[in-house]
Amino acid sequence: MRSIDHFAPHVFPAEQGEGLFRSHSHESDEITLILKGEGYYTSQGQNVPVAAGDLILIPSALFHGFVCLKAWKGISVHYSGTEIPAYCQFLLEHAYQQNPGQILIARLSRTHLARVVTAIRLMEEESSRERVHDLSCDLMRNALETVLLSYHMSAAGAPRLSKTNAATERDDTETIQDALQEIHRTYHTPLKIADLAARHFLSESIFRKKFAAYTGVSPKQYIISLRLKEAKRLLRHTHKPIEFISSEVGFTSSSRFHDLFVKHVGATPLEWRKQARQ
Repeated sequence: MRSIDHFAPHVFPAEQGEGLFRSHSHESDEITLILKGEGYYTSQGQNVPVAAGDLILIPSALFHGFVCLKAWKGISVHYSGTEIPAYCQFLLEHAYQQNPGQILIARLSRTHLARVVTAIRLMEEESSRERVHDLSCDLMRNALETVLLSYHMSAAGAPRLSKTNAATERDDTETIQDALQEIHRTYHTPLKIADLAARHFLSESIFRKKFAAYTGVSPKQYIISLRLKEAKRLLRHTHKPIEFISSEVGFTSSSRFHDLFVKHVGATPLEWRKQARQ
């Protein structure tokens, strides 16, 4: 996390103009939760009303603004979208793909609002520790997943087209997107390509072909790359033993993890960890 900031109930001073419009951009991604008040968020033709209970996702480098119309308060979380855990990255990227280059807003139910508030407070508490414990990283991962899952469940639009009405190309896209979500959610478990294919009612050969056409790599290579990427994140940000990280990201053998890491990264896990922390 780059920062977690609270904004207190306020409207801008009258001498500056009631509801003064503020605009800016930043290098980090942003999640903002509105707890009280009303206003607007704007960006590239957007002018979206927001109110208490709204969860807002803002991609990095997007020039955006807001105006407060009724005294509000809330919490903003700034973080690097490229440094968060694998499943969180998938959830974030999937959200941005729906409306590229825009501010995304979801109205939370009372239940989801309570979950998100608890999750953000947990992230704030763990990130404020003088010495971040490895378990703190796990707690923050779970908390961020809760926030992003709550966004997706609350922002869900119309149901997908049925298989009988959708075009074949659209069906293929949805199939691989569903498979990618499963991979990102369960990459640390013993994943079998045949099982992935079967769950989507495809032969293994057809599934491999469609997956490679969509992602540019085979399912096996995608899973390996994802595991190594998550391993690098853990090596950089935690003090967990390398053997533990190997198992945590889904490798059944620490020697295989070592060999694949050297092959793809060009250094041993220990060497890379030392270099990454310099």
